[in-house]
Amino acid sequence: MSLLKRPPTLKMAPPGSHVVSRQARISKTGIRYFVKAHVRKNRGKKIVLLPENLLYLFWHGDQDYPAIGPVHGFSDYEELDAVIQFWMNYWTEFGLPFPKNLDPMIFKVMIAVESSFRPKIGAKTSSAYGLMQITNTTRKDAKNINDGILDLERKDLEDPVINIAMGIRWISYKYSCIDKGVKKDLFNTIKYYYDKHKGDEYAQKITNLYNLSIKSKP
Repeated sequence: MSLLKRPPTLKMAPPGSHVVSRQARISKTGIRYFVKAHVRKNRGKKIVLLPENLLYLFWHGDQDYPAIGPVHGFSDYEELDAVIQFWMNYWTEFGLPFPKNLDPMIFKVMIAVESSFRPKIGAKTSSAYGLMQITNTTRKDAKNINDGILDLERKDLEDPVINIAMGIRWISYKYSCIDKGVKKDLFNTIKYYYDKHKGDEYAQKITNLYNLSIKSKP
């Protein structure tokens, strides 16, 4: 079963606009009528990316990327390779910082560890949800960052395109949050993604599985 499904046209909108769902309205004369679903420009100058914008960007963008390969011990899930690489490229071109020599396999390993590639899985002990286990706190904080602002609901995270867009954007944010005096490298970025105080074991788990996956590549 495919994890990716292209949304209908009226579920997507370019950045700077949003989708208005089909609505029932009452005229001044009391007659009930319906307004068709349509795309409308946002008000204000601040660019905030909504779920319909993330879907538009991916499904109208370049999807021709090389295969990443399977994570050791998991099926390939090759359809996610383009999603991962698209958002890595998009956020980099957007101007967001990332650790040097970031391999897209790292994100595929994180998805394997976080959700075993199950897009609708929720954590038992937290609000974490979806492929990259995005929490409610992360979603809310993403509305208040300086650049690459995301405004998402929990339900939106079921879509792999949206979840991975959020996860990769958050990796960049966590990289920028590494404390002064702490080495700004990939290991500490992954650690901060999990928890800067208790994330060493998690970061080591990701690193070990990444190394195994690279070694077992055909």
